[in-house]
Amino acid sequence: MAEKTGKGLRDAAGLVLLTGACACTGAVIGAAGHFYNTYMTPGRPVPRRGGKKFEKEFAEGSSWIKNHPQREDVYIRADDGLQMHGSYIPAEPVMLEENPAAGPESASEDGKTPAQSVPEHRFAVCVHGFADSSDGMGLYAAVYYDRYGMNVLLPDLRGHGRSDGDYVGMGYDDSRDILRWIDWILEKDPAAQIVLHGVSLGAAAVLMTTGYSLPKQVVAAVADSSYTSAMDLYASVYSRVDKKLLPVSAMMEAVRALVMVRAGYDLAKASPIQAAACSSTPTLFIQGQEDDFVPPRMMPALYKAASCPKAFQWIPEAGHGQAVNADPETYWARIERFLHAGEVDVI
Repeated sequence: MAEKTGKGLRDAAGLVLLTGACACTGAVIGAAGHFYNTYMTPGRPVPRRGGKKFEKEFAEGSSWIKNHPQREDVYIRADDGLQMHGSYIPAEPVMLEENPAAGPESASEDGKTPAQSVPEHRFAVCVHGFADSSDGMGLYAAVYYDRYGMNVLLPDLRGHGRSDGDYVGMGYDDSRDILRWIDWILEKDPAAQIVLHGVSLGAAAVLMTTGYSLPKQVVAAVADSSYTSAMDLYASVYSRVDKKLLPVSAMMEAVRALVMVRAGYDLAKASPIQAAACSSTPTLFIQGQEDDFVPPRMMPALYKAASCPKAFQWIPEAGHGQAVNADPETYWARIERFLHAGEVDVI
């Protein structure tokens, strides 16, 4: 009788433990699912961090893109078959004062040969952040176009804008999409000089793109507010949650497993810092010192790891993705110096 009682108690204890484990597992899956839905599923565009402080400027940039008379909708097919959308605005052709190829018979009455129109070969690829779209990079594209006379291409990252996809690539899949956009440019203009400029998620995608062996036509990259890795970023985000179900490392592994199942890639491989260590593309790192989403400490880590020609710029008092607004003079002057440096010299 005592033996049966003991067995019954053990069975009951086992059932309690199993029930508790199942409940705990369900809670973990639920928490990871909530995290995935919040940070890995692109929804409707959300206001930029910092509230309405710079909404007017970003709205003007978006309007510049949408209403530009030369804007074209362009598309590519990603490696996995998804259709990616972008906005393309070609620069005005460069007018040479004299046409050396023209013979004397083509001279005008004043004895000068007629001007020659040649295509502008410089391209700026402006890559947006999370829950944004290509229109959100209008502020940046307008400067490259109006001030520097460059062609501008603004891709919609997968799952954003008018591109296919239902998850955030965190720079991993996005970098391979950018490679296809580079191919698109080179098919249009083999003599292109290409600058990649990304903000936040776009910066991470740009850095991961530079980790590949790129064609020589990609001459420089600008990474504004990039994180070191998706796992590091999400660990930072989760560590600020008031009530944490699991230790940070355990929660990140649960999210990583869920991303593998739902999105089909390993979140640990979304690592701009590893890509920067393999890069040979001259890169300028920019970071706002008041960033409340991507920890500012990540920029020095990226800069230190980068194996390419490199430079950095802190923007004091700038929140996440707001460096261009907080101090536009310093922002663009630093970019101009970098893109006019000896190893780049594109503007």
